[in-house]
Amino acid sequence: MNKTNTFYFLIFLLLFPFFTNANDLLIENVSIESANASNKTAKIQFDISWENSWRVSSAQNNWDAVWVFVKFKNTTTDYWQHATLSYGSGHSSIGATTASIDSDDDTGTGFSKGAFIYSAANKSQSKAEYQVQLEWQYGEDGQGDDDTFEIKVYGIEMVYVPSGAYYLGTGGSTESQAFYMYANDNVNDKSNPYFVDSEGVITVSAENGSLYHTEGGNSGSLIIGDIPADFPKGYAAFYCMKYEITQGQYADFLNMLRSTQVDVNLINATSSYGNNLTTDGSTYSSSTPYFPQVQMNIRKILNYLEWACLRPMTELEYEKACRGTQTPVQGEYAWGTTDINDAGEYSFDNAGTENVTVTDSDYSTTSGNVAISATTEASPKPFRVGVFATSTSDRVSSGATYYGIMNMSDNVLELVVPVSLEKARDFDGTHGTGALDNIGNYSTSSWPNTGGDDGTDYGYGTRGGAYVFNKTFCLVSTRNYAAKLFDDDSRDRECGGRGVRTAPSN
Repeated sequence: MNKTNTFYFLIFLLLFPFFTNANDLLIENVSIESANASNKTAKIQFDISWENSWRVSSAQNNWDAVWVFVKFKNTTTDYWQHATLSYGSGHSSIGATTASIDSDDDTGTGFSKGAFIYSAANKSQSKAEYQVQLEWQYGEDGQGDDDTFEIKVYGIEMVYVPSGAYYLGTGGSTESQAFYMYANDNVNDKSNPYFVDSEGVITVSAENGSLYHTEGGNSGSLIIGDIPADFPKGYAAFYCMKYEITQGQYADFLNMLRSTQVDVNLINATSSYGNNLTTDGSTYSSSTPYFPQVQMNIRKILNYLEWACLRPMTELEYEKACRGTQTPVQGEYAWGTTDINDAGEYSFDNAGTENVTVTDSDYSTTSGNVAISATTEASPKPFRVGVFATSTSDRVSSGATYYGIMNMSDNVLELVVPVSLEKARDFDGTHGTGALDNIGNYSTSSWPNTGGDDGTDYGYGTRGGAYVFNKTFCLVSTRNYAAKLFDDDSRDRECGGRGVRTAPSN
């Protein structure tokens, strides 16, 4: 996922590249091609490639991308910092194959925290290969013309979810505490899904045409009133991580922290849960870097998202990312049908490796394949992220959402900001800054709280299924745990997460 490079501005060393395992994302040949002392900028150049990339202009009208960001360490210090990049002009695709490079100024400072790299033209699913230059504003980061650095360029695979209207809920009766439109002056009439056609205020009330949901258990309260316009509703375009946070990504994160920041983020290995995160001195790694990171509480997920300049997704965005603009199907899973392959425990070829696949005899080509209790029962552990996607799979058999996002109905739970908690309603979609505080916690104050000492005052929950749950939790509209507290002492084996980022408007 990263490439390390120690350099003077015009002299550099090349080291070995680093692979991620989901789609063989590779960033290599990092160098500084030019520096401009007059405006305090430098061009960071690298080659980037990954498998199974696409861009389509019909139907889903979307693409996959890599969110790229840069960390640097001045050789006179012992800590890493997030590199400030130019906004708009200054970045370029210089190879034979052209990439689009999008950045945004979401902080109002005139600079950006990273960039999305994706195909500039329509592309059938195939390998992407680009040579890219990003402009680093080293002066803005307080660095001098003669300073020397170590540089790491990180990439996270994302999927673009375009702007557009969609439905919340399906109007079905099998999805617990699901959203629906209040209609016919009858609170028990749950047959109408709610149509989201803007990012404007959504009113929750017992009035015809309003958003409504039942409450109970861990789904949170029915809060009568307005969901503010600033709360991300999924109508506006956003990028979602294609896969759950993996153990390899989390190890990379730990390796960037100061020693004082590690303690609150460290997750001790529990191999019985499939967590193989280990340390050799102060270097962290996993023997299964392509498996999801489990035993994550809310704070650890948020700390990772802060560091990567992403943000948590809302539960409304979760339904948009799964269902897309399609007409809801009652009792549907993330792949858009009610068919699920849960007849028994799966067996695997190449088990324990990055090339692990479900055996042909257990793999369904017509139903959604899932990592849930029925398919992991003998030795419950999550599966490799994206394991059901093959060279011949379609949306259903791979378990993909309408837009091509993987494992949104299974494997590990998805952290969300719900609308059924008071502390969550004020969430405005602010992105992470790239920097943690001295203890190692996230620093974006506008994110909802993670919970007080008494287990109250929190603003998060989960959606989607998990490898230890049954299939009823996998339904897109199910809200069983929409407001369940995974506090700082939980470290539940089924709790993982992924991040999103509002799409640049340029």
